[in-house]
Amino acid sequence: MLLRSKLFLAAGSIALAVTGCSAGVQSEPVDAPPQVQSLQSGTPSGFQAAADEPAIRAGVHGKEERVVFDFSGLSGVDGVKLMNHELNGQSPVWGGSGEKVEGMTGTKFLHIRIEVADPERRMAGPETFGQSLVKSAVVNDNSHGTGELTIGLSRDVDYDVKVEGEKVIVNMSA
Repeated sequence: MLLRSKLFLAAGSIALAVTGCSAGVQSEPVDAPPQVQSLQSGTPSGFQAAADEPAIRAGVHGKEERVVFDFSGLSGVDGVKLMNHELNGQSPVWGGSGEKVEGMTGTKFLHIRIEVADPERRMAGPETFGQSLVKSAVVNDNSHGTGELTIGLSRDVDYDVKVEGEKVIVNMSA
């Protein structure tokens, strides 16, 4: 079970426990306590609450930092193919508008272009991370069968991009 699923399961369980769950007559609903409301209305950095958006998460694995762009579970998406990638100092822009993606941090940006059949053209982020190398990430262009994923970095990195099903996994080291 994914950590995201466990988080939502826990939040749902707390809400059920607080409001009560019985087959009989229901009393007036009780508002969830603040800690449950915050789990329901906001998500920790790196986790997507909406099931209709790609998920972006980051973590540290040994001496490497990792970012995962996860399109699995999105209706209509069946596979992702890597097209190309490039590390440079160019800030990402939103799709065809050319408007700068506000909220992206970093001095270098890893741009990853993919083939993804997403009929709803869903984007996600930007998400920010407090890691040494990885500062932010976004799905900033997803249209006409292709997508761009961008990672904001603190400096140049060695990196490896791989695709597993509907996930794009990027491992980086200084």
